[in-house]
Amino acid sequence: MYHIIIRIGIIGPDDSVRQILSVAKEFPNVEFIPFVYKDVYQVNKLIAQHMKPIDQWLFSGVLNYHYAIQNNLVKEEQATYPPLHGSSLFATLLEAQLAANKVFKKISIDTFSTEEIKKTLSFYHLQSIQFTNLPFSDYTYIHKLVEFHEDLYKKGKSEIALTSTNYAYIQLKEKDIPVYRMNPSYLSIKLSLNLLIERAQAHRFKKSQIAIIGCTVNFHHDQRENIHYTYKMKQEELDIKKELLYLAEKVSGSFVSVGNGFYLIYTNRGEINHKIERTIIQLSEKIFDLHRLKLHFSIGFGETASQAEQHVHLGLKQGRDHFSIITVDESQNITIKSGEDFDDTFQYSMISIGKKWGEKIKNSSISVSIISKIISLTKRYHRTEFSSQEIANWLNCSSRNARRILSELERGGLIKQCGEMQSGGRGRPMKLYCFIDDHD
Repeated sequence: MYHIIIRIGIIGPDDSVRQILSVAKEFPNVEFIPFVYKDVYQVNKLIAQHMKPIDQWLFSGVLNYHYAIQNNLVKEEQATYPPLHGSSLFATLLEAQLAANKVFKKISIDTFSTEEIKKTLSFYHLQSIQFTNLPFSDYTYIHKLVEFHEDLYKKGKSEIALTSTNYAYIQLKEKDIPVYRMNPSYLSIKLSLNLLIERAQAHRFKKSQIAIIGCTVNFHHDQRENIHYTYKMKQEELDIKKELLYLAEKVSGSFVSVGNGFYLIYTNRGEINHKIERTIIQLSEKIFDLHRLKLHFSIGFGETASQAEQHVHLGLKQGRDHFSIITVDESQNITIKSGEDFDDTFQYSMISIGKKWGEKIKNSSISVSIISKIISLTKRYHRTEFSSQEIANWLNCSSRNARRILSELERGGLIKQCGEMQSGGRGRPMKLYCFIDDHD
């Protein structure tokens, strides 16, 4: 059976990359690809020019990791770095004391937070060590490090410098200032590699999941016409099928016409991305311009085709917003995307609202999905108070059903009346409700 190997990119200065690779030998079924630089600003070019696809990135430290994140070279879910812990500080300090055959009581340190150093020294009763620290801020702080350590040494406020960066280490060495390089521990590197491998495996599994794009259309011809044989309907359906076949080709999928204006495209999750979602919206707009027909799309993900198809149907039941895409994942989390470049997006869950509320609605006729959707919509529209009319509009239901939902939620202790609003006519003022905030 053909096996696709996981590839981890290791990026940093030469000595750091070699240290990480020495630990990486313990993972024989993973390919580790080194990316070595002399200057952190070379990271752009290294990442842009890599030839093989990289599943995850391990940066040698917080500085180059932060540089890559800040410059959008990688995403946070694609990368990490082995953090420095107190063990790295003590190991470097011990190395310095053995090399010089003396105990150092005054040191300058960078990268660590001051609070972490204080806690570490206090835990081991080493408060007699005087330290001056320059905590990490962002990648530009690399330009402050040499001056920071040099100034303290020349003023007699430190006997040695402990730095995490190769750049400061080399510069201080050239100035004959006693300096030692702090490196992440073996355990820190191993745990970071474990994290990246598990993340890569999970991502591979997720991308290979079944994805089904579902599309429905209501051919709204007068029922007096023989709808199945009219030229107009046949032309409309041919145009829709043509566009959906084009979409199926784009996602390397299989197109199925189920009947009665319902179509499915079978593919896998890895084929669905932002560009494909934009293509779906453009397809929907094109059909509307041609025939004034509204297409409704839902994408279902699942570990099996059956589960994915169930999620397609679940998504199609959630709403009928024109030019939007509803996605339902394997955990029944629902995402609705619409607007220019999907700037109008909100999410809610079908199965989770918290233990307290779960108990309250156990005997209620209101589903978890309805409550979760209302919560998400109040956040979406920045509303702390809402009326039955707003609930009817949000859920696309009748005013009577909206009042029933609010009555059930109030009876269950999930919402309470918190005001009234004149409806604009001569009738009674409209009641306003708000959530009782214990659903987290």
